Amino acid sequence: MPDDGQEQDGVQQCLSLQWAFGLNKDFKGVVHNLTDGTRKRVFYCIGHTAVVYDVDEHRQRLLQGHRNPIVSSACAKDRRFVVTCDAGADALMIIWDTFKFLPIKHIPLREDEGVLAMDMTPDAMYVATLSKDEPQTLSIWEWTSETGDRPKLSCGVAAHDLQTCVRFSTDDNHMLITNGEKRVVFWSWEEGDLKYYSPPISSRDFKQQVGNFTQSVYVPGTSLAASGTVDGDVVMWGNVSSEKKTKATDKIVLKVVRVHSTGVTFLTAIGSMLVTGGVEGYVRFFDHQLRTLAWFEELNGGPIISISFDKEPATQQPQFTDSGEAAFSGQDFNAPDFVVSTANAMIIDAQSGSFNTANPELQRGRLLVQGQDQPIMAVAAHPHLPRVAIAGYSGNLHLWEYTTRKVLLLSIFKNLLAHCLVFDPKATYIAVGFTNGVVKILDGSTLEELQSFRPKTPDCVTEMVFSHDSQYLAVADAEGCVGLYRYTHRAQDPRKPIEWVYMGRHRSHRAPVTGLQFGVVPYGDTARLMSVGEDKRLIEYNLVDTEIENGLRIKSAHKITQGAVPTGFLWSNTFLVDPDERAESTDALAIATNEYKLKLFSTDVSRQCTKTVLGPTYGGPLNHVLVVPPRGDQHPCLVYSTHEKVVGLMRLPLTGNPRSAMGLLAHPLEVSSIAVSYDGKYLFTAGGRDCCVNQWAIDSESLKIDDDRPVVDHYIDIIEGGKDGEFMKEIIDYFYYAQIRSQGEETTAKRTIEGTIPFTQVPNLMRALGYYPSEKEIQNMTFEIYTKHGKLVGTEEIYIDFDTFVQLYVNHRPVFGINKKNIESAFAAIGADPISGVIDRDVLFGLLKTKSESLHQLEVESCLKSLLGDDVVSVDLLEDKITAKAFAETLLGFEDYETAAGDGEEVEEEEDLEDEDTT
Repeated sequence: MPDDGQEQDGVQQCLSLQWAFGLNKDFKGVVHNLTDGTRKRVFYCIGHTAVVYDVDEHRQRLLQGHRNPIVSSACAKDRRFVVTCDAGADALMIIWDTFKFLPIKHIPLREDEGVLAMDMTPDAMYVATLSKDEPQTLSIWEWTSETGDRPKLSCGVAAHDLQTCVRFSTDDNHMLITNGEKRVVFWSWEEGDLKYYSPPISSRDFKQQVGNFTQSVYVPGTSLAASGTVDGDVVMWGNVSSEKKTKATDKIVLKVVRVHSTGVTFLTAIGSMLVTGGVEGYVRFFDHQLRTLAWFEELNGGPIISISFDKEPATQQPQFTDSGEAAFSGQDFNAPDFVVSTANAMIIDAQSGSFNTANPELQRGRLLVQGQDQPIMAVAAHPHLPRVAIAGYSGNLHLWEYTTRKVLLLSIFKNLLAHCLVFDPKATYIAVGFTNGVVKILDGSTLEELQSFRPKTPDCVTEMVFSHDSQYLAVADAEGCVGLYRYTHRAQDPRKPIEWVYMGRHRSHRAPVTGLQFGVVPYGDTARLMSVGEDKRLIEYNLVDTEIENGLRIKSAHKITQGAVPTGFLWSNTFLVDPDERAESTDALAIATNEYKLKLFSTDVSRQCTKTVLGPTYGGPLNHVLVVPPRGDQHPCLVYSTHEKVVGLMRLPLTGNPRSAMGLLAHPLEVSSIAVSYDGKYLFTAGGRDCCVNQWAIDSESLKIDDDRPVVDHYIDIIEGGKDGEFMKEIIDYFYYAQIRSQGEETTAKRTIEGTIPFTQVPNLMRALGYYPSEKEIQNMTFEIYTKHGKLVGTEEIYIDFDTFVQLYVNHRPVFGINKKNIESAFAAIGADPISGVIDRDVLFGLLKTKSESLHQLEVESCLKSLLGDDVVSVDLLEDKITAKAFAETLLGFEDYETAAGDGEEVEEEEDLEDEDTT
């Protein structure tokens, strides 16, 4: 049996991150230039992943370890060490070695929400952090010491102004400067604890109105400091002139100079120069007296949020005269090359020497990284070529060549927010759906707009899918409507040209649509269309009789679940189950539910549930499930995503075996869209608000199920207490008792224990173990078992062994027990008072006896006797008014009703998912 380390390494290979498209553009100073004369590299962050990008080799080194979005980072002067911090639950600080691409140290942050800003000393010995929590704390970390996982010093920020920037002095590790919108604070820890001074600020001192502060920095080689403002000013701070003894933190305002026509968004220093970036996208260089030395105004990338220079050579260090002024060697401007990142999600490489030239191409710089500056909501893979389309709320549609990682085409939609997109199977078209209901058809090769449709109601398009023959396009919107487009003659007149024609729509669902899929008729080639919604209905549409005059028509509607809410939908002719367990139909409908189950249904008119299996239980219910195109060297599998964070693989056939699925934290927030490459090699995931698309290599062979144990042990592993637990002993005892009971409890004949029980004993055995299946669920289990044995339901008695029973139990039982919230929701659904939660006794039992799977009077009396004793034979003996709490405690006998309130609500707490992979 392999050890846990080997097993985890294998799981991590199932989905390995190959490339990350995009850029964190909401946080300042998180892009660092690692160029040092021997390498041309840039460090930046995407979502919860740090990236070292080799410009010359066009290669990414992906550094993973954070669970939440990386919001701050800092770099040492030698460009070797970089520190990153995230913000959120279980916030973490990680120090990276950018030469070896490895984490040096992980430091859990005790602040609940992580940090707001940070900096590292030039020698990399110390890190300063500003907490995100209020009251705010400034902490100094000596991360190389034995106690480096705790702050060396901490001090509360007394200024009633949230500090958003912190910088060390490059000349003295004991000096720091921080600022918020209203106050600038100077700090010193030279005496062993943090001392601070915040100069008083008033319009009289400034002799003019000064806007909110944005960034602050010490000017190297001087005692000066500078702060930028939203108005475009730079405020210079100097030491207090006094005969009395003053401290290094005692500063006063020396001057205020307007350096940008708009706000100063970033402020840094190089050599003896002060460098500013502005909202207008300009970068400007000044001496310490704020005299302009150089300006770069042709970058055209948008507001500057980071400026970072090549490693400064020794000869580039500032030289100062006796008067404290920098000594420049000549008239020409001279500075290291630099990179800037912008709020438009770009990283631009700028040559400082271009200032002394008239070459406009050099002055514009070189684009190194291009992302999207708003949430990415949709990703679609080309059906025949290594291309992927990416779109979102930025209004941009990028078509990437994902083997060369180059943008091939860009289409811009003005005043439109793309929410979903899809290629047709022939790659002739790309359909794009927008938040206002607009649908556009683009040329699949050129992105040229061919047709545009504007609906009567501006409802967000949430699902889009083409039929297998590219003749139909179906769309679903946020109001539960399904619309249909057909590639046919305009107005269905044979004399007119062929184009996409809007056929109509139908408000099919009373709740959001969670799945929309095309299939084909059995043994034919005619398209079929179905949709599934949170209203638990599966709708099939009548495509044959759908005309422009009468709109989209419904063929059939089925309620497919009782309590579970559908969350995802897949229609596939791939063998989702073992061939021996398949019904006659060659294809199947797989529906994921909020109870973490995958339920398979037949595609015929019966819509029979043919199999129920336990799905992955980490990260929440599945919302997207896709078949990975087969490859000769790979095991058949599905890919899935949840609403938040997690994507993973499931091996086929579907069995519910916990070891047949894996998951990882693909994004720190939601997962908005997924797509699989045409050859089954790659999975693409879009992260919504993190503005990131990740490319993962798929290796289903690394997902090993066999571990030299019986398969049933894999199911037993997730039963409470495991193989040696008390509950498992109860299951074994009840199974033996079921064998005895099936032979007759009072028989005097010699008993033979053969290790099997008749299937008719299974429902009672399930109830004895605390799972109370409905009659519909029992019917589904019966069909599943009889199909597995190749028998027609009811034709003969079926016997199952212990292993089969355990698998059936794990697959069908609720993942989480019944809790307070479930009972209260049930009472609300049947008409209890929304405030008090009270329902009339007679009304409650009247519903139990008349609705859905109703109880007969004798069954009600039998239940009352079982629950309350033989003396209680009538509901008249109960209270006239009943609440959810009284029902749970008095009737059901729940002793922990109040404490069970939160059981099972957060799946991620149940499964300890790391940032990599978990089986």
